[in-house]
Amino acid sequence: MTKIFSFNKNHRDLSAGHHSLLKEVNGLNGVPKSLAPGFPDLDDQFNQMGITHIRIHDGFGIGDMDNYFQVDRLSDQSQMIVNVPEENKPAAKKLFTNISNVRSIFPYAAAGMRNHDISLALKEANYKMTDAYLRDIMNNQAELNPCNIQRQIMFRIGRSGEGGYEIPQDFDIYAILVGTLVNRYALNYARIGLPRKITYWQVWNEPDLLYFWNSDDPQKYYELYEKIARIIKAVDPSVKVGGAGIAFVNSKLEDYVDGFLRYCKDNDVPLDFFSWHGYVITGDPQNIIDVGNAVQQSLKDYGFINAESFCTEWNSSAIGTKNTYTKVQSPKNAAYIASTFIYMQYTKADRAYYYRGDGLSFGLFNNQISPKNPSIKNFCTYSAQSFYLFSRMFETPYILSGNKDFSTGLTVLVTENAEGNKINILAANYKVDKNFADGNSAPDYLYQQYYLDTSRTLNQLTDTWSKNKWFG
Repeated sequence: MTKIFSFNKNHRDLSAGHHSLLKEVNGLNGVPKSLAPGFPDLDDQFNQMGITHIRIHDGFGIGDMDNYFQVDRLSDQSQMIVNVPEENKPAAKKLFTNISNVRSIFPYAAAGMRNHDISLALKEANYKMTDAYLRDIMNNQAELNPCNIQRQIMFRIGRSGEGGYEIPQDFDIYAILVGTLVNRYALNYARIGLPRKITYWQVWNEPDLLYFWNSDDPQKYYELYEKIARIIKAVDPSVKVGGAGIAFVNSKLEDYVDGFLRYCKDNDVPLDFFSWHGYVITGDPQNIIDVGNAVQQSLKDYGFINAESFCTEWNSSAIGTKNTYTKVQSPKNAAYIASTFIYMQYTKADRAYYYRGDGLSFGLFNNQISPKNPSIKNFCTYSAQSFYLFSRMFETPYILSGNKDFSTGLTVLVTENAEGNKINILAANYKVDKNFADGNSAPDYLYQQYYLDTSRTLNQLTDTWSKNKWFG
């Protein structure tokens, strides 16, 4: 089949992007620094992919408020565990738990909340490790930085992964703890070596999933959000606060979209942005338009017409299996990613953060040996290359009007520079396949992935290099 696309060189599409200006939907979850033994540093690669926006989430202690990881709550499908050899999984669960807990910011938060004692909750606050990662990420002193990227951080308030299971036991104390972080990373950022303030703060992640928020009463989330949002604005009125980072908009529309927005409106609760996830689980990237439009309609219905809409996680699948981790690095997923970048220009997604960009599970990088030269690693996957290609479109950031027929899976985006004397074209040909989002559906072969190195316990990671590398 031949399909012809035409674009008007003399007319920019004001209905696309931000009034024709290309939207930065190529942010990432995950960090360019190794998060634990066994995982690579990726500073140069993040810069080559053109990554400006990074969401601090699932850093396993880094950016986590408090230490709620438990060995017996980790399944073999946990991100740090699934790729570990079977005989090493018990050791991996223990090491993963210990690393995550020891790096959390407020080690006595749980005790303080149980006793309703803020002084105890603040005891021996451990800023050092998160400070170090934030400095490294934001200062971006990499060998390769062709576009002089100034990285921007979104800070997710809460805990990584299964650590989020237990809801905070004292919302007032939890909000005060958040206020100390806003004071540190937004008001007094320069004192700890950050080049710019952290402006965006998201409250919790996926409270619509019980294993990340152990309550089926959404009212509890509303109340926590209100207390945190008010204290954030009291500390620094200029920063942006939002929620709820929900996993599935359509199935939780009443509780965590409409219900949440209604609560914020009725109680005059600050809401600068709404956070939602784009796991459409249909194998069809075009469905991101439907999700974004549903969010936009709800924001409009409840009077939040100026609130930003952020897709803070998305991928072709949310099902964590070895099959999925290879498929999300494949040529087919590269087409899925490029298609989604294009579709997001035509829906209410002011910014987006892919899950995830580093060498962990769901990541863009693997440990696969190159078939052309067994002495080297492939390293950069097809999916990572789709990020690089999209970043080139910002050389010509104005979207041109043209054929927006999305009926065949073939998608095309054409942009021009300010002078109108250069254009770039991004095209993707993705065939919709629901099995692609199925974690049980196997690819032709599996890529070799990075995994947690269990050759040393936490108590053995005491040499200077290891302490500087993973513990600030």
